[in-house]
Amino acid sequence: MIRENDLILAQGQYYSTDCYETQLNNNVLVVGSSGSGKTRSIVSPNILQASGSYIISDPKGGLYPKYGKYLESKGYEVQILDFTRPERSTNYNCFKYVHGEKDILKMAHILTYSMGASMINDPFWDEAVELLLTSLIAYMKDRHTTVVRPTMSGLLHLVSLCQINEDYSSNQTALDELMLAEEKRDPNSFAVKQYKKFRIAAGKTLKSILISLNSKLGKFDYKELNKMMACDQVDLTSFGRRKKALFVVTSDTDRSLDGLVNIFFSQAMNELCHFADEKCKDRRLPVDVRFILDDFATNCRIEGFPQMISNIRARGISAMIMIQAEAQLEAGYKADARTIISNCDTYVYLGGNDVDTAKSVAMRCNLPYYKILNMPVGTNWIFRRGQTPINGKNFILEDYKKERGMAEDAILLCDVHL
Repeated sequence: MIRENDLILAQGQYYSTDCYETQLNNNVLVVGSSGSGKTRSIVSPNILQASGSYIISDPKGGLYPKYGKYLESKGYEVQILDFTRPERSTNYNCFKYVHGEKDILKMAHILTYSMGASMINDPFWDEAVELLLTSLIAYMKDRHTTVVRPTMSGLLHLVSLCQINEDYSSNQTALDELMLAEEKRDPNSFAVKQYKKFRIAAGKTLKSILISLNSKLGKFDYKELNKMMACDQVDLTSFGRRKKALFVVTSDTDRSLDGLVNIFFSQAMNELCHFADEKCKDRRLPVDVRFILDDFATNCRIEGFPQMISNIRARGISAMIMIQAEAQLEAGYKADARTIISNCDTYVYLGGNDVDTAKSVAMRCNLPYYKILNMPVGTNWIFRRGQTPINGKNFILEDYKKERGMAEDAILLCDVHL
């Protein structure tokens, strides 16, 4: 019998999410090839459990139409953050969550590298872009700034004011004038200090840096996206205060906005951890928050995640991670992939053709790897720390609906136009 707050992993395999009862964290790594049942047999039933708050990666955009209205009927506030069609999305302004110099440096770093490193095999260019971004973000976030609001369009506007000629010694840009005025107001301005470090280069070099920056930010310079990012309606800390669900719709074919998606997930986890530490009793969120991260290794990277995953349990945060093979995780996180795997006390394998992953699973259950490669479709292996591995059948969503008395039309389609 499935209890209200149980974690559903397979037929007959239901586990308490009370960490103090189980002495395990609620982080789950789900590994399985495309079509193996990651969404239907694990993600969907755990959403239908309606336990705690959810931040859900939805690469194909299919989860929100299926479960949005259902969660609303359970008392949830439901939002959609849509990076494929920004015009129908709730508003999200990443600069709202930049609070101090440390956050400024982190934002500049993520913007620089999550949108792809320079094609030139020289770190100088990306480091210079990061330096300029640090200055511009710091300028926007200064409470005395009236020229621009801290938004993506504001950042793009500041970049446009930096029109440098190759003979830059006789060329004072509009951005130079803004920084000079800022220096007069505050000689110790962080924005000005960073800008001066950028401005000492020769004119040709500065122009190349600007070209590199524009190539990174240019993909964000269109009306619908800038309108979506003009203000913030998400309120990240609210997920830890009341039951909310956010479906983050991303494209599984167009990777141009992956940088913004990565920024969102990084900020979401950081803000919730900070809120728990600073504002909550016992440094734990009043409402548990579960990140359901499909296509984790490619389109929902979280900056610093290998370090955070080992500490989020105490704050009432957990992650359910979906990947197709361990190699996919290693490609995205390098040596830190093992840290992520080892900090998921539950590992579910749904099958696939990756030999290295099959060998890893076979070692866990002490079987020849060819038996893992040839396991029947619709079956799985479940590994829980401190427990014997379990070989079972995938959870059947239709049975769950029948048990809960849910007619098919009870999972109502959402009106996707906000």
